[in-house]
Amino acid sequence: MRNSGKSKFFLLYFLIASITKLYSTEVEFFFHPNEFSIGEVAKLEVKAYGDKPFRTLQTNVKKNGVRVRYVGSGTETQIINFKVSKTQIINFYVDTDREGSFQLPEISVQYDNQQYSSPSISFKVSKKTKNSQNSFLNPFSFDFEESSTDENPEVTFHTNKSVFYKGEPIVGYFVLYYNHYRQPFLERDPNQSISFPFFLSETLRQVTVQIEPEVIRNTIPRKTLVFSKEIYGLTALKSGSFLLGKTKFITGDSLRFNSLQETIDTSPAKVTVLDLPNNPPKFFTGAIGKFKMYFLKIPNQVFVGETAYIELMIEGEGGYEGITPMEFSNPNIKLISQSKTKNFQQLESGEYGFYSKVKFLYGYQITKISKELNDPYQFSYFAIPEKKYNTLTLPFPNFQILPKRSINTAPNSKAQNQNLKLPVLFLVLLAVFGILGYVGMKQYKFNLETKSFVAMVEGFGKKRNYFLSEFLEKQGVSATDSSWLSELISQNKDSNFSDVYKNLSKEDRTTALNISKQMKLKE
Repeated sequence: MRNSGKSKFFLLYFLIASITKLYSTEVEFFFHPNEFSIGEVAKLEVKAYGDKPFRTLQTNVKKNGVRVRYVGSGTETQIINFKVSKTQIINFYVDTDREGSFQLPEISVQYDNQQYSSPSISFKVSKKTKNSQNSFLNPFSFDFEESSTDENPEVTFHTNKSVFYKGEPIVGYFVLYYNHYRQPFLERDPNQSISFPFFLSETLRQVTVQIEPEVIRNTIPRKTLVFSKEIYGLTALKSGSFLLGKTKFITGDSLRFNSLQETIDTSPAKVTVLDLPNNPPKFFTGAIGKFKMYFLKIPNQVFVGETAYIELMIEGEGGYEGITPMEFSNPNIKLISQSKTKNFQQLESGEYGFYSKVKFLYGYQITKISKELNDPYQFSYFAIPEKKYNTLTLPFPNFQILPKRSINTAPNSKAQNQNLKLPVLFLVLLAVFGILGYVGMKQYKFNLETKSFVAMVEGFGKKRNYFLSEFLEKQGVSATDSSWLSELISQNKDSNFSDVYKNLSKEDRTTALNISKQMKLKE
């Protein structure tokens, strides 16, 4: 009898587990909530864990009164308990026009040329929610089912490392801890700045952080919610102990009719920043990570009196803040320009972190035909796993030096000069008109884009913050883009939105235009 009972228990466990998601090593289906009312929608998320091709095989399905609509896809980088992975997501909305119990129609996706179908998922739809929009007809329609007097929500700033070196980039994020909220609302107070003393900070885009949905905090079980709108990359400029992330948040229960929002102070993260070991090498300027160095461009030959252009690249895991150009002892070799990029991406180890590329362009003025003995290029960095300094060395490139160019003074006939002047003048005029036409077209296109953006913002009316994000998501805009646009509008609510659009980066302008196009298609 005991064995039979255990078998029934395990069978029941697996039947229940199959309702919520399809267990797969690569693709999973998530459906929530399992109960909602007419006029509301549920969400089906299909997640693929990896970078292989991922697409939906259906966009609209209607079966037995249940409608499933494809609303978009996206990617996110997840930091789950400090372990980072890449996820692709396809989103569907599910709704119906009558109450009752339903089965989700089968939805199929394709990942790496293999088809996956959703499991059998049951859900219930009720006629009205407890606190419907018509509750003003009943003056006593407050929800007293749950008390929030002992809620005491807490917002804490966390970092992926509490002890690290000066100049080493880390990741920081806010977490809400709560108990009685059914659907917590969390928004940073726009009137408060965030305290990151002696740190460089930047907001990471398309990066999300996830932790356990429930944890034991101060001996009490608490539910968690990560504030995913702002994930920070932080770089320490000074050693010592610091408190990071001091600010204020507005929180409350978005599903409770009589819930009042409250403003609470955050609990900052306490971190310790270590000084790097003593006696750094001569060419160390603060770079921390794992880098490589090579020449991108080297001339084959240069004439005396002219300039040789040499391009050098330093790239690798870590931030670019400590990478600076080397100065040569030869005064004829000077730095002309430099460019720097830093991305949060998958590294060679399979984990995610910062990867930087720094490019230096040098000019070498050749003054004589004899070769000069120039310094090798040297760059030093601190390797964290090895806890030691490393120095990279590149010999100065060799190239052929030729005598000064001779100017051809042989007289040309008048006929040859006249034959050459006309085509050259024609080409010059053609180039000038081409450049003016191109600049005019670019300006015209930019003015159209600016008007489209301003018209879209004005069409939102007074919708702001959470309500604007929710409206955009219902129009098919991804959650990431909705949050970004809502935050942009809130931060510039008193500004001229034509100027706001002009000050956006090229990437942000593209995002804004894509949202505008989606909104026009909905119209």
